[in-house]
Amino acid sequence: MHILRRLWLPATLLLYALLAASTLVGQHGLLHLQELYQEQRALEAEAFTLTRANADLRERINRLKTDDEFLEKVAREELGFVGKGEIVYRFRDAGDAAGR
Repeated sequence: MHILRRLWLPATLLLYALLAASTLVGQHGLLHLQELYQEQRALEAEAFTLTRANADLRERINRLKTDDEFLEKVAREELGFVGKGEIVYRFRDAGDAAGR
């Protein structure tokens, strides 16, 4: 009985220390919770960026469907289309001419 009284306080303190360590660094501890919050913020930022890019693409699709001048511009710039009766002149870049 005397030994039990003597070991009660150190055992309780050890138990509290283990509980505190588990709360801080355990599988579901505060450090893990902080990592999850950081990951959540990063994912929210990525979702915002993707949502904005999606809206831009929807606007571009809408313009391609309804704006003939924009459609022609895109066809010329991105696809290299040429209008009827137009002649295309291609020039070498200064870097290409110097290398040959």
